[in-house]
Amino acid sequence: MNIRMITAYALLIALCAIGGQIHFGVYSIGFDSSPAFVGALLLGPVAGAVLGALGHVATAASTGFPLGVPIHVAVAIIMAGTGASIGYITKRMTSSFSYIISGIVGYIINVGIGLAVIAWMMPSTEVVAILFVPLSLAYALNYVGAALVVSQLNRVFGGKRNA
Repeated sequence: MNIRMITAYALLIALCAIGGQIHFGVYSIGFDSSPAFVGALLLGPVAGAVLGALGHVATAASTGFPLGVPIHVAVAIIMAGTGASIGYITKRMTSSFSYIISGIVGYIINVGIGLAVIAWMMPSTEVVAILFVPLSLAYALNYVGAALVVSQLNRVFGGKRNA
């Protein structure tokens, strides 16, 4: 890992922590994953996994782990899977269509599997119903924002995806 990559990770982790301070009203849903998705789209699946997990942990810690530490650890693992899948798909597919496919797969992992795990870990299914809309909205805004940023960075810097 060279100094450029370390700098990119550090910058994106800091942006995850800052974005995590902007919440969607309930629990620890915020803009922490947008920089993680940028990292996944630009740097690949490892960066997406690391940034997704650390971004969620930063947001959950700043809100006092409202769902409990075990659930937030599970969500961090799900965020790692979401970031890794987005990074993997965009690395394997080279067309712009890869952004759409990775966004859909990321949504299925983040919202679908994420809420299923939360429902399994918590005794109350009402929490899942409460989280569905804000989590879906947050995912859509985070991912679309990240995709727009990366598409403009690729346009400005000649289509390079690796730092």
